[in-house]
Amino acid sequence: MDTNPNIFVSRSERPFADSRSLPANERVVEFYEEAGMDYGHWSKDFNMHLGFYRRGLNPFDREKMLVQMNLEIAARLQLKSNDKAFLIDLGCGFGAIARTIARNYSKAVIKGVTLVPSQVETASKLNAQANLQEQIEILKGDYINLPFSDGTADGVWAAESACYARGADKEDLISEMARVLKTGGRFAVADCFIKRPGKEFNFLIKRCYPAACKYWVLPEMPALDPFVAALKRKGFQDIKVEDISWRILPSLAYAPSAVLSFILKKMIAGERIKPHSFNNLKASLLALVLGLNRSKFSYCLISGKRG
Repeated sequence: MDTNPNIFVSRSERPFADSRSLPANERVVEFYEEAGMDYGHWSKDFNMHLGFYRRGLNPFDREKMLVQMNLEIAARLQLKSNDKAFLIDLGCGFGAIARTIARNYSKAVIKGVTLVPSQVETASKLNAQANLQEQIEILKGDYINLPFSDGTADGVWAAESACYARGADKEDLISEMARVLKTGGRFAVADCFIKRPGKEFNFLIKRCYPAACKYWVLPEMPALDPFVAALKRKGFQDIKVEDISWRILPSLAYAPSAVLSFILKKMIAGERIKPHSFNNLKASLLALVLGLNRSKFSYCLISGKRG
């Protein structure tokens, strides 16, 4: 792999999309501006996703499982230690995955993209504190309209961010992945997927699923078969779907205690819980309900390469 020095194009040639490019963009920004810093209670390095348990890890060490998910994503990109790879984090949050990858792949150059201004600012400070600012740059923008030239990226990933794209198949996001990746460039997507779209939900899921989407300001969760079909339509090959629901369960099981301890922390400090923060807490508990309904939902790690 080699990093193309001309990965950027001018803003006049290819500007970031405005807030109308996704129906919920402004709501997403509002949500994370208000609730985003709460993730520091979940993870000291601001990992904004679930963890990956594998044999040998301590299931009582949540942070290590969160970091392991970052390493699993890197493994699906098939990175090598000496690769001068250009990588893009699609919906990077506070940049925790980028920092893990940068620490383990010192020649990689990573661009993280987020809609949220406070995430750009905080992630950039965290990168500097880790002395990784030369490897990682955080940009404010939309991952369905990236400011990079065609065929320049060696790898891209989206960890619990693909769900914010439009449609059950998330084809807008997949199209942009296909555009920026080199031939043979790889992708990894980690997210919760609906297994059988169109099938009737039971009474409990009918109540919990739309509520979780509302609280997390999601248009809808991705649906597995339509998502994979969209990947194939856009020319992706060697697509591998790994159902890692049981791998993420030990970290998901922390949701009730994390919610309770967060509330107690706020009460002791005499602080009011903001509306979006409270919605985030409710959605986290609902995610546990959805995750246990294995006939309807799966947490998957999907990877492959651009043909």
